[in-house]
Amino acid sequence: MRRACGNYEIDDDPARIDPAAAVSFLTTEAYWGRWRGEQEIRRQIAVAWRVVGAYDQSGAMTGFARAFSDGGSAYLSDVYVLSAHRGAGLGRAIVAMMIEDGSGAGWRWMLHTSDAHGLYRSFGFARPDGHPSRYLERPPQAESPAAGPGAVTVGPLTGQHLRLEPLQHRHVPGLVAAASGGGELYRWSPVPQDEAQVRRYVETAVAARDAGQAVPFAVVQMTDDAVIGSTRFFDLGYWPWPDGRQRTGPDTCEIGYTWLSRDAIRTGANTEMKRLMLTYAFQVWQVRSVCLHTDARNQRSRDAMQRIGARFEGILRAHRLGADLNPRDSVRFSITAAEWPSVRLRLDELARRYQPA
Repeated sequence: MRRACGNYEIDDDPARIDPAAAVSFLTTEAYWGRWRGEQEIRRQIAVAWRVVGAYDQSGAMTGFARAFSDGGSAYLSDVYVLSAHRGAGLGRAIVAMMIEDGSGAGWRWMLHTSDAHGLYRSFGFARPDGHPSRYLERPPQAESPAAGPGAVTVGPLTGQHLRLEPLQHRHVPGLVAAASGGGELYRWSPVPQDEAQVRRYVETAVAARDAGQAVPFAVVQMTDDAVIGSTRFFDLGYWPWPDGRQRTGPDTCEIGYTWLSRDAIRTGANTEMKRLMLTYAFQVWQVRSVCLHTDARNQRSRDAMQRIGARFEGILRAHRLGADLNPRDSVRFSITAAEWPSVRLRLDELARRYQPA
């Protein structure tokens, strides 16, 4: 989203962020950030749950903030405005977009600061009793999306070899490269095949996340930070529990829209992805069940679901639109909360098989 602020523009598009400008300020002028090196700052920006920038009329970045989140609380960090551009209300505009616009509105927010207390108090931040004076917190607001089926943000989820990052526009080039050369591999999966398709794919996924309908990820290889595919939670189900019951997340969900680059097939990547997502679903959200569907003609995918211990439930006829634009029969698999401990052990065993000698 974009907002005008006088002659400036406030934007939360990650692709627009200038990491070099942030590095320049944070390593030389920020009292809280000079101990960090360029590589660490760039990594923190890359894995941030959300970033917001301020831009002058030439497009140069004049202010910045980032945040990370667990899906119900968020921590605000690295908020700054270049000295030559202070006094125009950019700091307030950046904070407002970060904590009051988008999926984090209404959440519990936290930060540390030695100055700008007045700015943050105007947004409802205060120092909790017994905490150091630098720590400020804003409690959850009445309309917190975390309290019900609103926008849901998860991640990044980090494993031994992979990191599942919340899908963002900055992942487009990596997804284009990952999908290249898929050919027959993507016969039954709706995998975008060029930059235009990937951009639409990401925009649709991000819109679904903002609407609380899905939690999409980019799959990133930790050895070189290369994007090797995508996956997501979707069809989030919220049961009509009696009023007053505290939610930890949806009650049911589906894992799907999963695809990997040609080189990542049969490397253990799919096993690690499922381990990360199922662990989050059952142990953080505390869902009652997770389901998975695949085209009935996709034997490779069916075998993969059975291999991790998911239980076959049946075939849904003419269930969804297939990648070939014909109605497809879907094979349904599921894992319940009672089955999760045994599935977890199965995933651990599969992960050991993929370890290098």
